Amino acid sequence: MAEGLLAEGRRRHFAVSDLTRRWIGGIGLATAVGLAYFLAAALSVRLVLKPEGVAVFWPAAGLSSGLLIVLRRARWPVLAGVIGATVATHIIIKDPLWAGIALGLCNGAEALITAGLIQYYFGPGFNLARPRNVFSLLAAAVLGTSVSGIGGAVTYRVLHGPSAPMLETWQHWFASDAIGIIAVAPLVIGLAGVVRRPSPRSEVIEGTLALVALAVMTGLIIPLPHEPWDDVLPITWLFPILLWLAARCRPAFSAIGAFIVSMSIVWTTVLGIGFFGDPRFPITERVMGAQTSILVVVLSAYVLAALFAERRDTAVELTRSYTMLKRERDNKLMNAQAIVRAIAHEVRQPITRITAGGNAAQRFLKMVPPEHDKAQAALDGIVSAGHRTSEIIDGFRALFAKSDQRQQLVNVNEIIRGALESISSELEDHHVEPRAELMSELPHVYGNRSQLQEVVSNLLVNAVEAMAATSDRDRMLRVKTELRDRKAVAVVVQDSGPGIDKDRLDGIFTAFVSTKPNGMGLGLAISRMIID
Repeated sequence: MAEGLLAEGRRRHFAVSDLTRRWIGGIGLATAVGLAYFLAAALSVRLVLKPEGVAVFWPAAGLSSGLLIVLRRARWPVLAGVIGATVATHIIIKDPLWAGIALGLCNGAEALITAGLIQYYFGPGFNLARPRNVFSLLAAAVLGTSVSGIGGAVTYRVLHGPSAPMLETWQHWFASDAIGIIAVAPLVIGLAGVVRRPSPRSEVIEGTLALVALAVMTGLIIPLPHEPWDDVLPITWLFPILLWLAARCRPAFSAIGAFIVSMSIVWTTVLGIGFFGDPRFPITERVMGAQTSILVVVLSAYVLAALFAERRDTAVELTRSYTMLKRERDNKLMNAQAIVRAIAHEVRQPITRITAGGNAAQRFLKMVPPEHDKAQAALDGIVSAGHRTSEIIDGFRALFAKSDQRQQLVNVNEIIRGALESISSELEDHHVEPRAELMSELPHVYGNRSQLQEVVSNLLVNAVEAMAATSDRDRMLRVKTELRDRKAVAVVVQDSGPGIDKDRLDGIFTAFVSTKPNGMGLGLAISRMIID
């Protein structure tokens, strides 16, 4: 009774501790998101054109949507951070508290709708490695900002009265937030993907160089005055570098590049510099030109990156499929010639023993007086070899059949002892000393007994043949079993022969590849197929 109460108390303690950790983690995440959103919102406020009050770009919307897509299990902390940061931003600019709360709910709903649609249709692990993913994110952003824009327009109408045109407010909200999501959310998604699976060092170096080149080109081209570029927009000169990023790096690098170009366009528009800030054009035209250029740049960069990523994935999949097909062709040996050669290779040993045993029995019986005991031992060896031949044929039948392979619990030590006994005559003929270091109380394994014995016999025979030319040291055959990590039984076969050339090690288990002058290259290929 006391032990039960103690265990129940421990469970409750751990449950409370786990709940406390979740609350602390959620509060910390909400604070971090709120701070990041507040800083992005503060930047966004600086991007409002004065005195017109037109927002060119609202990156805070992309930050919240991207975080919700990446942190799908932290929905409420992220939303709490977004709403809290929005309220704080509007208090600072001296808007009423109720307006900050209403606009915070609109911003939160916008991110929730955008991220919810992505998660509903794509699930976890969303990335921009497919063109349809890019356009799906655009569609989700359009729907989310369309809905939140209605709430924002109504809030500003109530706040400022009839002087605030609802349709124009909705258009400004929709355009700036949609551009913010499509430009910034992929950056958050891409960086999260890089954190989960870091890029190779070479890709990081090349991508960084390309981004530096893009930043330099952007800084030189976009601030140029309007007149020389009436016929060709300056952003077209940046596409070769964007193509470089898409072709050579992951989509995350293209997202960073698109963000650099987008921010350059926004700042030149707000500060009245260069092509997008030319004061000779009406503010609405300048804003529309900037937003359109941002949309063209980011979509082009993302689509190019997705196409190249899809091409790379297809190439990897084709290579993997080719490798699997090649290995299956080599392993299965599903043609008649290979099967015949494999059977001939495996039954050679017991047939040789039968022949040798028969000759020995005849020799012992012709002696005067006849050596009946030795003849009987030779005949027993013939019977054993005959049974071994039958087991080999049954093993091949099970190996190449599509039905159950008749696996059962087998003792690996017994298999090794049987294999050593079956090649005892070869060990004597080649003057090889066997040493069996078999672990006691070794757990049984699931497998086909005859097939596993075939594997061990192949390894032992190969070891004996490898030592045929050894004359400068003792011929030692060591067989060891051991338990590794309490999960696997290992069989180690070691000989004192010359070893295998390291340049040929990768191919020794491939069918028809042999290191012996007269070998057929089937023994180890069959062994690998059995173990697989």
